[in-house]
Amino acid sequence: MTKAETVAHWKRGAHASLKMATLAHKESEYALALFHCHLAVEKALKAVFILEKADNPPPTHDLLALAARLERSWSNQEEEVLAELTEYAVTARYDDISWAKLEATEKNSKFWIGQAKKLLSLLSV
Repeated sequence: MTKAETVAHWKRGAHASLKMATLAHKESEYALALFHCHLAVEKALKAVFILEKADNPPPTHDLLALAARLERSWSNQEEEVLAELTEYAVTARYDDISWAKLEATEKNSKFWIGQAKKLLSLLSV
């Protein structure tokens, strides 16, 4: 697979995960929506990593660590968003009742879908 094909694959995956987040939100599956928001941004960051570095992305779910390895600067607010969204890589899949009451809400799901859309746009994915 060429570099361009690999980047395109990761970008398609980012958009598919964002679509899944939106569908999960519509079905009131908020924990799943949060997980897919994280996944969309992770795939977008990895697409950009491959584009910039011509190398395989590191095997991590830490969005801030991935972002730090890219050839761009991030605002404090963007770094905070990436750090907060990273938490959903695991917690959204293995939630408990108290976590779900606080995090897996309609309002939170809608907010993070919006943040994921902004990050994909910022990354030109």
